[in-house]
Amino acid sequence: MAIGCFTPLIAQYLSAIGFDGTQIGAVTATGTLVAIFAVAFWGRIYNRASAKAGVIELLCLGAIIFNAALMFTDAMVPVIIMFGIMYFFQAPIMSLVDSYTVLGQYDNFGGKRAWGAVGFAAGVFIAGRLADLISLRTIFGLYETCFAVTIVVLIVLHRRLHGNPSARPEIAVDKSRKYADLLKSRRVVEIIICAFFMGGTNVANNTYFSFLYIEGGGTIAGVGVCMLLMVGSEVPFMAWSRRLSDRFTMEKVLLAAMIVSVMRFCLYGIGLPWWVLIIMFFTQGAVNGIILVEFVRCAAACAPEGCSSLAISAYYIIGSNISTVVCQFAGGIILDSFGATGVYMFFGLFNLAGVLLYFAFGLFKSK
Repeated sequence: MAIGCFTPLIAQYLSAIGFDGTQIGAVTATGTLVAIFAVAFWGRIYNRASAKAGVIELLCLGAIIFNAALMFTDAMVPVIIMFGIMYFFQAPIMSLVDSYTVLGQYDNFGGKRAWGAVGFAAGVFIAGRLADLISLRTIFGLYETCFAVTIVVLIVLHRRLHGNPSARPEIAVDKSRKYADLLKSRRVVEIIICAFFMGGTNVANNTYFSFLYIEGGGTIAGVGVCMLLMVGSEVPFMAWSRRLSDRFTMEKVLLAAMIVSVMRFCLYGIGLPWWVLIIMFFTQGAVNGIILVEFVRCAAACAPEGCSSLAISAYYIIGSNISTVVCQFAGGIILDSFGATGVYMFFGLFNLAGVLLYFAFGLFKSK
């Protein structure tokens, strides 16, 4: 919910305080660039930590502090610095929560991960409404409140698990393992390479969709409603992901989601009116609802023994964060020259490269 309150509207906030498209792309790409090192750094600490919930609590606290500092800066250099430091704490939270959950509840990961989509959707809707009624600055307070509640919930959860050891997820890790050990699995490497061409566009969509929607005649308040429907559509697909994988195999379900992503962004790139964008809301669920679950499960399942949490972190580093740096920065430049439709045509072609590699690597074959 914290991410949903903040990420989709931060570009509009930066635009409101005088930043152009290239500057917005530079700021958001800087945050994601920092995230590459942050996820690797905190992933190693998490892998070795005994109190894993405590690591996530510390990250939430750091994100709150530097988000508050960002709210009081409006010059390019200070904004980049504060945004980058904030991302140093924020970026690893999702991958570490996913790791903690998938390693303890592998078979039911999709059903639990769906609640992240519920929170994101609620955050987008509430933030969009309050931004339209009050001010875009409300996204900061919402972000900080959500992470503060997260800390409280983690503390309560830790106490419950401490009092009932049988309820603690069984997390099998080898603390001596390093990221280089992942190179022993060719399939993990190939999965992460394909993820690189898919993950960044879906994250960057949170930044640039508001521009596309407004170009199509929509309003900021409408962005909140549309994003609510789009992210909300991820919930059933996440919940059904394991059932679909059992029916058609994990590899083929991933391929289908990737193809839908290519078609979706290419259609966005031709310049659709706002009401058609709303009608197409379910396509986000068909893409993100599968990809966000199955890439994580696939990376964890194919990783060498004891490397599952590192494989998930590596997926986020390359398949999400490095990919997002490319898409955010390129998207900002394209936005200035060709508008939002040009950004989304680039996203579609970027995804197409991932689909072609997926076929070339033979990843659609079940193993």
